[in-house]
Amino acid sequence: MNTLYLLLLLGIVVIDILLFTSIAQLLRAPSDTSVALGAGAFVLLAAVNYFLIRYLFSKIKNQ
Repeated sequence: MNTLYLLLLLGIVVIDILLFTSIAQLLRAPSDTSVALGAGAFVLLAAVNYFLIRYLFSKIKNQ
């Protein structure tokens, strides 16, 4: 079962890379609205990753 959680962690890394490139494009845009959306998306991504990775690590340790 640990293999499943490790694969989920690997999937999170791949998804994070793809999402971060999209967020970086928003942050480089000339529009203030795009930059604000990019900053908000970055904060949201960091928060979701924190809780998701913490949950997965707790599941790996408990098994």
